[in-house]
Amino acid sequence: PSLMQFREAANSSGKNVEIIYVPSDRQGTDVVKRTSAMNMLSVPIGEEADAMKRKYKIWAGAESMKLGMGRRSGVPALVVLDKSGEEVAFLAAESKGAKALADWPLDDSGLW
Repeated sequence: PSLMQFREAANSSGKNVEIIYVPSDRQGTDVVKRTSAMNMLSVPIGEEADAMKRKYKIWAGAESMKLGMGRRSGVPALVVLDKSGEEVAFLAAESKGAKALADWPLDDSGLW
C-alpha cells in the first residue's frame, strides 16, 4: 500500500512513476494476482526476470542456487531508473520496508 500511495502522489504532482515488477514467484498466476492488485507492469517469469535480477543483483534467497551468491539485496527491493534505463538509486526495501521510499531521489524542486 505504501508503494502505491507513493506512486499516486508522484503521479498527481506531475512526476510519473512506473513500477515494474520483477517476479520471484514460482507461478505465473501469482504474478498476475500481484501485478493486477497493484496495477503494475511485470517482467515475464524465466530468463527475462533472471536477466534483470542479475543486472541489478537482487533476488530471493531461494534463488541463490540458480543466480549465485553475489547479490546486493534480497526482495523486496527498488531500483530507480532514469528515462534512459540507467540506475539512479537503490532503495533497500528488504531491510527498511516502506521507510526506504524516503530515499527516493528528488529533483531540484523537491518533487519526485
